[in-house]
Amino acid sequence: MVQQAALWAAELHADEVRDTPNPLPYVTHVMEVASNLRYTGGVTDEEMLAAAFLHDAVESFHTSHQEVDKRFGKRVSELVKLLTREEPTPAQTKGMTKDEIWQLRSDILLGEIEKMSKDAMAIKLADRLANLREALLFKKGDKLTRYLAQTNRILEIVPRTVNPGLWTAIRDLARQAK
Repeated sequence: MVQQAALWAAELHADEVRDTPNPLPYVTHVMEVASNLRYTGGVTDEEMLAAAFLHDAVESFHTSHQEVDKRFGKRVSELVKLLTREEPTPAQTKGMTKDEIWQLRSDILLGEIEKMSKDAMAIKLADRLANLREALLFKKGDKLTRYLAQTNRILEIVPRTVNPGLWTAIRDLARQAK
């Protein structure tokens, strides 16, 4: 199942690259998330690892939750659904500054995390660890400060007991950045 999810993720994200200087193919991100979950988080559950590979597939509009369900089953589909970010509508952001839009998106994300199952939270921690590593390389000044504050808020929401390895890795990396 994990190998099939990895191969499908590579297919789904084939034309994407990360939004960074000298970007790598996007599939490297989902590979890092799955690797974080497995090796830093110690997770061996195949459905969780498959969901880690597929966590951005619906959000990127490459497939549907129904297709994930058909290929990988209800649990993987439910995890991906919990991990798929809701974006504000144009009506919600009309007249807002970039900073206000960022704050709205952040508030939505934090609200979503509060409602996640423990398994989805663990995958979200693996995702945040990957994104935090990237942020420390490419974000500067206020953008980095804001991202670190959001990361600390995530650690307040997600109990350490969800996955002590991932939670601690994020905390330690965020502390190093200060």
